[in-house]
Amino acid sequence: MLDQRIHLCSSINQFTIMNYPIPTILIPVLMLTLLYGCGPTEEERQQQQEEQQQARLDSLEQVWEAEMEAMRQDSLQQAREDSIARAEAEAAEQQEEEQRRQAVQFVENGPFTVQVRSWRSEERAEEHADLWKSRGYDGAYVVKYGDESTGDVWFRVRLGNVPSYSMAQRLKQELHTKHSTESWIASTENER
Repeated sequence: MLDQRIHLCSSINQFTIMNYPIPTILIPVLMLTLLYGCGPTEEERQQQQEEQQQARLDSLEQVWEAEMEAMRQDSLQQAREDSIARAEAEAAEQQEEEQRRQAVQFVENGPFTVQVRSWRSEERAEEHADLWKSRGYDGAYVVKYGDESTGDVWFRVRLGNVPSYSMAQRLKQELHTKHSTESWIASTENER
C-alpha cells in the first residue's frame, strides 16, 4: 500500500502543465478558492459595513448624549451654587441692615445713658472708663455724683448718651450679651 502511494505521488509530480508541476499550480488555486469560498459574500460584507457604520453612529450618539447630560448637570450645579451664593449674600445684606438698624447710636447730648459701675475712687472709675473705651465704647465717661460736704460722693462710669430710652435698652442688652455685664439705664438730665 505504501508503494502505491509513492507511485501515485511520483506520477502526479511527473504530470506537468507547461512544465509546471501540478502541486505548484493547484495549491494557490485551492487556497484562493477556499479563501473566496470561506469568506463573506459581497452582501454580507456590505451588511457588515452597514452594521459597523451604524455601531459607530450609535457610539457617537451615546457620547454626544453623555456630554450633553454632563453639561446639563454642570449647568444645574452652577445654577444651584449661584442661587446659594445670591441667597447667602442677600441674607448677609439683610443681617447687616438689621444690625445697622438695631445698632446703638450715640449722640452728644442724648437724654439717656447706660451706667455700668460706680466707684468711690475717681481714679478707679477713670480706669474702668478706659477699659470700656478699649472695648469700643469711645463715649465712655465718668460723672461725679453726690454731696461733697457729707463725703457721700460716687464716680459713675457711663457709656455715652443715646437719643431714646429704647436705644438705651438696646445698649443695655448688648452689654449683657457681649460682655456679661449688668447695667442700668439712667437719665442725663442732672449731668448738665
